[in-house]
Amino acid sequence: MITKQAIAAFYEAFFNQQQLSAAEDLIAEDYRQHNPGVGQGRAGLVAAFQAKFDSEEYFHLEVDRIVLDQDFAAVFLRSVDEQQNTKAHVVDLYRISDNQFVEHWDYFDKKRRK
Repeated sequence: MITKQAIAAFYEAFFNQQQLSAAEDLIAEDYRQHNPGVGQGRAGLVAAFQAKFDSEEYFHLEVDRIVLDQDFAAVFLRSVDEQQNTKAHVVDLYRISDNQFVEHWDYFDKKRRK
């Protein structure tokens, strides 16, 4: 059973510590991605973030809240810069099946720079 703690641990390991192998447990091999900037399947997710991590851009996510209800999880988070200033608010929505994320949607609200 997927727990909020497992989701938080995945975000920390995969996105912040850049441990791409963390996707093996929580992300289904045939994961369906609705973000056009990320490829399909677990391999598509890993490839997209490997490219991001290989770039010079600082990348860090702060999870604010996780909502878990039967077959769905919503992760409310912020993308932050080196000074912990919020660059964007993000909501990741996942469909869960067989204790893995099988489908993903997201919403970005980028902060406007003055």
